[in-house]
Amino acid sequence: MRGGESRGKFVHMQANRAAFAHYLISSSLWMAGMSLYGFLFTWLLVGVLDRPADEAGMARFIAEMPPLALLLLGGVLGDRMNGRTYLIVMHIAMVIPPLIIAAVYTNDSLNYIWVVLFGVLTASIQSLSDPARQAALSRVSHLDIQRSITLMTIVTTGVGMFGFYLGGHLEEFGLAEVLMIQAAMFLVGALFVRGLPDLPAPTSKRPSLAEGLRAAWSTSLARNLIGLNFLSSLFNAGAYIIAIPYIVKEVYGGDAALLASIMIVFTCGSVGSNILLWFWMPLKQPGRLFLHMQLSRIVILGALFFGPPLWLFYILLFCWGLNMGITTTMVRSTVQEIAPVNFRAQILSVLLLSFMVSSPLSSYVLGHVIQAFDPLAALLPGVVISVLIFWLGIRYSGLWTWKSPAVSPQDVVENAAVR
Repeated sequence: MRGGESRGKFVHMQANRAAFAHYLISSSLWMAGMSLYGFLFTWLLVGVLDRPADEAGMARFIAEMPPLALLLLGGVLGDRMNGRTYLIVMHIAMVIPPLIIAAVYTNDSLNYIWVVLFGVLTASIQSLSDPARQAALSRVSHLDIQRSITLMTIVTTGVGMFGFYLGGHLEEFGLAEVLMIQAAMFLVGALFVRGLPDLPAPTSKRPSLAEGLRAAWSTSLARNLIGLNFLSSLFNAGAYIIAIPYIVKEVYGGDAALLASIMIVFTCGSVGSNILLWFWMPLKQPGRLFLHMQLSRIVILGALFFGPPLWLFYILLFCWGLNMGITTTMVRSTVQEIAPVNFRAQILSVLLLSFMVSSPLSSYVLGHVIQAFDPLAALLPGVVISVLIFWLGIRYSGLWTWKSPAVSPQDVVENAAVR
């Protein structure tokens, strides 16, 4: 009897490993396509159309604000629908935007409006897809949540650098060809989603949007962490998104290749941080690490503000990547651990909303800061915000004392058996 149970557990574990592999590959292709989109959207405005910083910031604001309404809808659909079927549809839908821009560019009709439309369509589909994709992770992985998210971040971000590589060779490959490759990434990703097991809704009862929002608010630690993450994203992630391209162009006189290399270095830091985290997980008190990272970010942004030599600029961007990689993983893993299973996709959609709201708002504000002063000035608000997050986090959030359930003796034994 025990032999039969052991064989059953082994078969189940192998099935979970196969499902997790399909999940990682499909998510990696999605990440590569989205990394390329992030590069293309910025460079089409800055390098191809030669738009000033305030117009580029406005373009990102316009492109990312409409999809915000769809993000919460994506959370509702993620909790209501079969996850595998839903993600296949999202992958196929994401093929459309790059094909449209490729056709427009080929006909020599590319302009500011078309680039904004490219952003709106892509961000909208991402908003509908991401809550369901992230909620599916805990259902297909054979690891604890902290390690699952860390491994996914390492793999998907590493593959995502291929998108930056393509962007850096834009002039060599051609814009239309690069857009076709981007569309192919999403299409091939859909084939790997088909390899996932059936992922029906967690319960027969279909939660409403109002119920999901109440669950997010009533889960106090998740609510506080999402709020702090919003503050962090507002001027830290925003500074990276809108300020770095102009710092590269105006301070260092760089081109698309230099911007791509900078993004790769930053991403290497993000991946490297998650590789380090893997060996220390599961962390007993991940909230403390999140808060300590705010202090180190003050030093990094302060050093960048003085316009260091290019070699030091690379080192600081790598350190910034390390910092943001750790904080992002801590936020995502903690919210996943806290969120009730019936409302997981919706609570994750609120977390993603905090990222997406902060990005266009900060891009709009920092675009005007750059236009009024210079690109380096856009780094200073992040210093103030980091101090504020550290203070609020210790005094009011509950993060400093919260302990992860992943460090219970039973989980430690199960994780050791998996490894």
